[in-house]
Amino acid sequence: MDLTKGNLFWKLGLFALPMALTTILQLLYTTVDLISVHLWGGGETSASAISGNGALINLIVVMFSGMAVGANVAIGIAVGAKKQEHAQKVLHTSLIFALICGIVVGIFGFSCTPLFLELINIEPLYMEEATQYMRIYFIGLPLLMLFNYSAQIHRAIGDSSTPFLALVISGLVNVLFDFIFVYALKWNVRGVAWATVISEAVSALFLLVSFFLHKKAFVHLEWKSFKIDKDSLVEIVKLGLPAGLQGFFFALPNTFIQSALYQIGADNISLQNGAIAANNINNYNYAFIEALSSATMAFTAQNYGAKNKKNIKEVFHYGLIWTMMAEVLYSLLILFAYQPLLSLFVDGDNMEAIMAGRDRLWIVGLTYFLDGFMDVSSGSMKGMRHPLAPAIVTALTCTVFRIAMIEGLVLQIESMRTLLWLYSVYPFSWILAVIADFICLPILRKKEFKKLDREAQMETNAPAKA
Repeated sequence: MDLTKGNLFWKLGLFALPMALTTILQLLYTTVDLISVHLWGGGETSASAISGNGALINLIVVMFSGMAVGANVAIGIAVGAKKQEHAQKVLHTSLIFALICGIVVGIFGFSCTPLFLELINIEPLYMEEATQYMRIYFIGLPLLMLFNYSAQIHRAIGDSSTPFLALVISGLVNVLFDFIFVYALKWNVRGVAWATVISEAVSALFLLVSFFLHKKAFVHLEWKSFKIDKDSLVEIVKLGLPAGLQGFFFALPNTFIQSALYQIGADNISLQNGAIAANNINNYNYAFIEALSSATMAFTAQNYGAKNKKNIKEVFHYGLIWTMMAEVLYSLLILFAYQPLLSLFVDGDNMEAIMAGRDRLWIVGLTYFLDGFMDVSSGSMKGMRHPLAPAIVTALTCTVFRIAMIEGLVLQIESMRTLLWLYSVYPFSWILAVIADFICLPILRKKEFKKLDREAQMETNAPAKA
């Protein structure tokens, strides 16, 4: 898909949809994992052991996965500027970098799993199974990194459907091995973890093979070109590191929220399970927000490379409109169908868990449009080669503010030691972030537009080649 021409409003929605479905498929397979152990394994306790450490896994993985944004923006700008040779160097360098990061972080995470789980005060009831799951998850981390980088590069060249197809195939593999490992072999948590690793291998291999086979694509893989290009690596890190740090800053307070949940709901497993179930459902909603943010970034990057200022502005507004439409639909869903949704993760007759989950769904879910506005603004800035500003905004609002509110107010003042105040850190921080992003974006955009005007003038005045 050419991201610089045509009806960009509909193109943005069509481009974002496969990305949202890709994330939803990943979540669905996680849900299948949870349902598998719920029905065939250790029941609700095993399911909570898997989902309860999701914030911790995300914190460790997100920074290096987030750096894939650097490859996306670098290649997207190269596509818009028609610089194929540079895009080729970025492609090969990115995949080598992804594999190295995956191995290093995987070894680190595997070794430190028990320490990490102790730091978030995980319930002793979950410790053994949570440790099993996390360690096997980290074994497959290099495969996950390869998939994430490959998917970002596909999206940078205007292809959001191939990563979706890869997830469809790998997801079916995941479901098959869930059945074999959990139902047939009775491996419980260990079984779903290995099924996840196998499915990650399938999805990564699918995308890598597609790069090898499509020789006429704007970027493709060649064995002889597998080497690290220093300039490309610097560009990837320069553009990707702030985005990775932003992901880290966004994920870090979630571990504090998870720890606070265990403290506020101490000795109340139903309350904890209901809150965890609600978080799993909200993650499906975030898939659309994340997709629209990534689409905004990809469209902005290509139009930045093509020096199309009008499209850059329009894409940002279209991203906000699509976000608002998606969030209206989600709000209606959680208002009227929260009970059957939560019953997928907890026993339907456990009303204490259902009510705890409902409260989190409503407080966070009904204000999720604010997070969408924040992420679309961030995507626009990243697409114009400005990942640092949204990273700083996220650090101050979603990290410093949330942790200060949790540790300084929610856990210290008895009247605020409730789930209502704990979950309210989300909308309060999003409001601050949206205000900051809406101030930063016009300033940075004005600066970049002047730069594009100067470059266009220089190209116009350049002497023609003989």
